[in-house]
Amino acid sequence: MHKDSLTGQEIIDYDFWGTKLFPPKKLNVTDTGREIEAMFRELDRLHYPSKKKDSEMYFRTGRGNSPQKQPCVVKMYYTESKEQHLKFLRNYMPQMNKKEVKDKPELFNENYDSVPESVILDYERIASDKGFKFIISPESQNIDMKCLVRQLVCELEHITGFKLSWLAATHTDTEHVHTHLLVNGIDKKSGEEIYFDPSIVRNLARRYASEICTQLNGYRSEQQIEASRQNLPYARRWTKIDEHITEYYGYEEFSNDRIVGNSEYEASKVTADELEIQRLNFLVSIGLALVYKKSKPLKYYLEKGWKEKLKAVGRYNTYLDARKKLTYMPGYKLEIYDGSMGKINGVITQIYNMDDENIWNNAVVIENRAEDRAWYVPLRTKLKNDDVGKFITVKAEMNKKGKLRPLIFIDK
Repeated sequence: MHKDSLTGQEIIDYDFWGTKLFPPKKLNVTDTGREIEAMFRELDRLHYPSKKKDSEMYFRTGRGNSPQKQPCVVKMYYTESKEQHLKFLRNYMPQMNKKEVKDKPELFNENYDSVPESVILDYERIASDKGFKFIISPESQNIDMKCLVRQLVCELEHITGFKLSWLAATHTDTEHVHTHLLVNGIDKKSGEEIYFDPSIVRNLARRYASEICTQLNGYRSEQQIEASRQNLPYARRWTKIDEHITEYYGYEEFSNDRIVGNSEYEASKVTADELEIQRLNFLVSIGLALVYKKSKPLKYYLEKGWKEKLKAVGRYNTYLDARKKLTYMPGYKLEIYDGSMGKINGVITQIYNMDDENIWNNAVVIENRAEDRAWYVPLRTKLKNDDVGKFITVKAEMNKKGKLRPLIFIDK
């Protein structure tokens, strides 16, 4: 660490892009869904054609004429309980919680491809309440994950100055191979608490991961780029195609919402664009749109609040499931509670508790038949399953950063 000759600020070093690296600041709780959504937006810029005439070249080589590096998703969140820290290590990482996974993944670290029990016990002995949980998921399925993770950890140690105590496991039972990296919250060298500045994860860690994947597997092939392009219309999140739908000819917003069947619609779209049609048909399949087949060309109706709801799908992967399972209301009535709504109340009809992979966040679904409204409320804490059926009140409280957070009160 040294002082910058121009500003006088303390900096750790310069990375190989010439970026100044400042000392890490205390990390606030990370919204995992927001991190995922942000990363997907970055990938969209590679996958969706630009408005320039050279869109064919854009697909073939990426931005401009330069070859594309291998994309790699890196996201991070953490536990503040030693019990949850060790439960994640012993139960979740080796997939002991999944009976259907017969070939259990082995833990590895910087020294071992298969970590011996004695090393795991040493990790547990020094484990702190805080355990940082990284998920690393490259687009290419041919990446040496152990090599990727080890090199990435080395880069994290270099830019933060920490000596990390870590274990990792690669999961292969989902659509994309990914590795869970668990970092103990105590610096092995100094014994002090570890903090990661969110910008290190959002920017540098992803850039390093992309560089490492490209070194290991070369630049993206035309086949990879085309496969990503073809999958984009079916993404469960807001994409560049959705922006295209709203900004180009054929999109009409209604002055008054229209009721069709058991839902309300705020806009219509008529298009001959193949990608837009694929996207609109997908929105129909997940319940956010309706197609009027008697019109030629086909006319699509977009549900009231479809933009916000689609963004919610990207951040909260249980939102669509919650829509389908409402007890008293039709699905289109399910709103995302964001604090600006003030005080709400009703009956708890569904509870979602984060399990680190299949469920990204804690949430409760509240329905109020008297007001004919329903809310999906993301939470910081887990609720008990036997809270279903109880009456709940939610208020908004302001945190130190000036953001509104839900404060809940459940009747006994």
